[in-house]
Amino acid sequence: MQKGLKLYPSIRFIMKCSFILIAAQLTFISVLMASNVKSQDLDHKISLRLENVTIAQGLSAIGKVGNIRFSLREQSVQKEKKNVTLVAAQISVREAINKLLSNTGLQYKLVEGYVVVDSKPVPIVITGTVSDQKTRETLIGVSVKLKGTNTAASTDVNGKFKISVPEGGGVLVISYMGYQSREIKVDAATKELNINLSASSTQLSEVTVQARRKTNTEVAVLDERKKSAIVQDAISAVQIERTGSITTTQALQRVSGVTITDDKYVAIRGLGDRSVIGQLNGVRLASSDPDRSSIPLDLVPASLLDNITIYKTVTPDKPADAAAGIVELKTKSVPDSMVFDVIIQSGFNSNIGIGGQHNSFFNSDMGFLGDKINKKNLSADFLNLATQYKGGLPQIQSMIANSGYSPEMKQEVKRINGIMQGFDPVMTTRYKQSPLNQLYSATFGNSYTLFKKHKLGVIAGGNYYRRTTDISGGDIQQYSIYQGVVTGNPQVSSPRNIPNYITPNSLFMGKYQTYKENTGTETLNYGTLLGLTYRFSPQHEVSMQYLGSWGGETQATNMFGRYEYTGLPGDVRSTIYSLKQSYRKLNTFNLQGEHKFLKGEYAPRLSYNIASSRAGQNDPDYRFVTLADYMPKGEAYYGRPTTGPNMGNNDLVNSAHLYALSSGYVNGFGAYGIIQAEPNGRRYRNLDEKNYNYKADISIPFKLFGEKQEFKTGLNYLNRDRDFRENVLFLPGSNFSSLGALPLYRVDGNLDRLVSPEVIGIRPMAPGTGEGAAPIGGFLYNSQKSPNNYTGFFETKAAYAMVDLKVTKDLRLTGGVRFESTNIQSAVDTVGVFLDPALTAPGAGGTRIPLSLISPNSVYKTGYKPYYSLNATYNFKDKMNFRAGYNTTLARPELREITNVFEFDAFQMGLVVGNPNLINQYTQNLDFRWEYFPNNGEVIAVSLFGKRIQNQLYKVFSLQTSGLAATYPEYPTIRFENDPNIGKVWGLELEIVKDLGRIWDPLQNFFIGTNLLLAQSQIKKSPERLEANRSLDRHTPSNSPLFEQAPYSLNGWLNYNNKRAGTSLTGTFNMVGERLVQINLTGEPDLYTRPVPVLDFVFSQRIFKNVIFKGYMKNLLNPSVKTVYANPGTGGTWYGNEYLNRGYKRGSEFMMGFTYNLF
Repeated sequence: MQKGLKLYPSIRFIMKCSFILIAAQLTFISVLMASNVKSQDLDHKISLRLENVTIAQGLSAIGKVGNIRFSLREQSVQKEKKNVTLVAAQISVREAINKLLSNTGLQYKLVEGYVVVDSKPVPIVITGTVSDQKTRETLIGVSVKLKGTNTAASTDVNGKFKISVPEGGGVLVISYMGYQSREIKVDAATKELNINLSASSTQLSEVTVQARRKTNTEVAVLDERKKSAIVQDAISAVQIERTGSITTTQALQRVSGVTITDDKYVAIRGLGDRSVIGQLNGVRLASSDPDRSSIPLDLVPASLLDNITIYKTVTPDKPADAAAGIVELKTKSVPDSMVFDVIIQSGFNSNIGIGGQHNSFFNSDMGFLGDKINKKNLSADFLNLATQYKGGLPQIQSMIANSGYSPEMKQEVKRINGIMQGFDPVMTTRYKQSPLNQLYSATFGNSYTLFKKHKLGVIAGGNYYRRTTDISGGDIQQYSIYQGVVTGNPQVSSPRNIPNYITPNSLFMGKYQTYKENTGTETLNYGTLLGLTYRFSPQHEVSMQYLGSWGGETQATNMFGRYEYTGLPGDVRSTIYSLKQSYRKLNTFNLQGEHKFLKGEYAPRLSYNIASSRAGQNDPDYRFVTLADYMPKGEAYYGRPTTGPNMGNNDLVNSAHLYALSSGYVNGFGAYGIIQAEPNGRRYRNLDEKNYNYKADISIPFKLFGEKQEFKTGLNYLNRDRDFRENVLFLPGSNFSSLGALPLYRVDGNLDRLVSPEVIGIRPMAPGTGEGAAPIGGFLYNSQKSPNNYTGFFETKAAYAMVDLKVTKDLRLTGGVRFESTNIQSAVDTVGVFLDPALTAPGAGGTRIPLSLISPNSVYKTGYKPYYSLNATYNFKDKMNFRAGYNTTLARPELREITNVFEFDAFQMGLVVGNPNLINQYTQNLDFRWEYFPNNGEVIAVSLFGKRIQNQLYKVFSLQTSGLAATYPEYPTIRFENDPNIGKVWGLELEIVKDLGRIWDPLQNFFIGTNLLLAQSQIKKSPERLEANRSLDRHTPSNSPLFEQAPYSLNGWLNYNNKRAGTSLTGTFNMVGERLVQINLTGEPDLYTRPVPVLDFVFSQRIFKNVIFKGYMKNLLNPSVKTVYANPGTGGTWYGNEYLNRGYKRGSEFMMGFTYNLF
């Protein structure tokens, strides 16, 4: 060929010319096309004046003015009868077309240089039902996804789904855990689908980590409950939303048998504190509360959870120290397709209103994230004084007294003065503007396919809420058999007496003190969730979850009142202020894995969970003060020390007021049998706890009795390290200070001036003071630690073995044994501890001896002890379960309770002390339950339970009183002890959840649910307690209900859910019976809370495809919350009379906002 070309050069020339010509033509055509495309620039500006024109006329006008080439499908355009008016100067072509076609069935797109206008495609709506091929039972939560897109749906409580597909049709992918996936082609001719899924042997060999198990609906949690081997209850994310719950504890109070204390602490079937275990995704949570053993679950935002499950009986693979049960929090699961939603809500409390005020105090701003609270910690300069001046305040005061001629020492005095005067000079409350309550939440999730076979799942969420409440004009009344005034200051006192009309035959109590309470509380909390799952293969999957939660709380209380029946010629007023801020944090991280190393249904499975959590609570500058103000009729005098030649004597000064900061003693404690009790002061407390939890489980399936059985064994290790730090700064004016109440007279009883530079720090030199004179030391705060600092650890080790047997097709037995050890150790920090002079006594040679001699180390150890569990479930016709369970559990003392420390608690008004002799509590549990699941999402259940408790750990208030001879307030010691008597609890639970539309067709979309707990508890009173009760009431019973045990708890809800209209309305009701909350040892009856009926209403309405308007109204009845002196079972009375201890109204809460779902 090459040769031929050489022979014919003319042919070669012609071919070259032809190629050049073709290239030139292509270039010319490209230029023309480029020019044509450029002419379709839709962003250039034009001027339009269209008045009442048709769509076709308007498009024609735009084409002429903007030089745009339109291609119209006449039939589609002619269908639109809309006339348009559009007058605009300098509007883009694109914007003009969009306005012209808005609210029509037309759309446009660019095709080969033309703007093509045609009808919008009409999506096909496909409906169907998914069922189990073998049992024909409808399946809930089945994923239905349009292949190649993010369009997805899931089946509802009846196994039905609805999904939109393009006009041209598509392929639906139907998938469900444990079943073989199916692909179904659909188009416009497709009608109602009936899809049957069959279990796959391949999928039976798969593993699934907890983070991918989707159980966020009531139907899903009921289905999980139906298939479980134990007695359990749960509340799903859907129900949490329907009840308008913001915190975990708000959601939990809707669960059968659960009661909540202080909006933070959970009790199950009447047992709380140490008897309830809090877990997040299967691992133990660290505690952020230095005073209680239970976890304050209000710190976990409910919006980050899929469900909350309550395990009321346990198997050996769960912790043995769950005497009451386990609260299992499951964070949001990874979705099958992309999810992104945002919630924004705002509202107010009716006690405050919009633009109202709440009680607070100076410099109480927490900041948006609560971080300003931590800026109030004791400064490093203040804390360093304790190491710089190891002799404490006496050494500092000596240095000040001798600083007259030394410039360096004068500079040091100036520095110390600046430190002492750097504290907020406020001890009183004041009202401030209240912001609106706020709630923000966002969630994102998706699943991705990597390397064709690997699966990556992502879930992320964030939550922020802030709310303010206020109690105004609440009543607080202290009743007593005594009359008189004791404040610790002889000038403000009168002898105690018992009126002669109070006798064992004439039972009556008089008011001792009465107050009006004003308490404002501002709470903020924010949290974040991040979860990842990675599936390497059907046999190997791992996941990671991180949950962080932070929160701040500001609470300001003032109580104005008086002593009643004083026997003094004048009134004695009493004023109490409490100013407290807390910053709490919780961070948890856990790594989970599920692995099968062989394929097949009977392959062994390894599960593990490696977790750590860290919790903390910081209470900087918690201020508390009680001021007694006696206004005698006639003249009154107080003594003021003299100076000069008569130094050592007191001048009598006339005053219309006599003041005292009320304080007293605790009898029967310490080396000398008495110790001071000073409630007034500034407290700085910080708790830091780290929690490490590791566990591994091996499951070995095997075949027996023709059924698949399972043997399971595993190990568990838990270690909690705690560090607690506290400084207590006493106030000027204390009865125990050398000047006594004198500083109070100097400031005329003004408590803010009492902590201002007027009293605190170094007094300025008086005019005319000679050179070299020493400054005069005012009141200085002590910089040394309180005797309440400690470190410790809490370690448990466990191993277990259990079997899960299907004896027959319908009878299932699960049981085994768990061995657990206990190792609790703590050490009190005794270095550099501040002991007030009033806490010491002179010893031989003039030395000072501490009044409380303690052993700083506490140790409690046990070897491995067995705890047994047996659960039986008989399944009748697949919809009914008969359950029985027996297990033994323990409850351990907490670190704070065994640590040999003492601290006066101003809230409980007692000296809290440790008890190193505590041992584990032992509980035997027996449960029976019948449950019937008529249809998906429905249940009817009856439960019976009983508990027998040995060595019960309970709080004891021990008061040794001088009776009528007392001249100062007497406070009890508060410590935990093991009750030598056997405690018993038994009860009944009823539950109904029903779709009313199945009963009567007009009630379609209505659902009802209710649960009721009836319980009785009994324990024999200790001799000390019984003797104290019978000192006044000889007929008082010798038995008592358990602490905080309610005789009943009632929950109910009614929901209207119209999916077609996008309307959901829910009313909920909750009421808990009376509970014993304080044991009195001075003759008065114990304190009980009264039942409080709570009615809430929650609503949501879809207003656009992706936008929902929602809100709630809580505590609509707004009843009085009361605590009364009473005997149990008397309706809150004592011999026919109501003696109110505390009464207030919480106010109703209103919240409204929007949810936006992007997908």
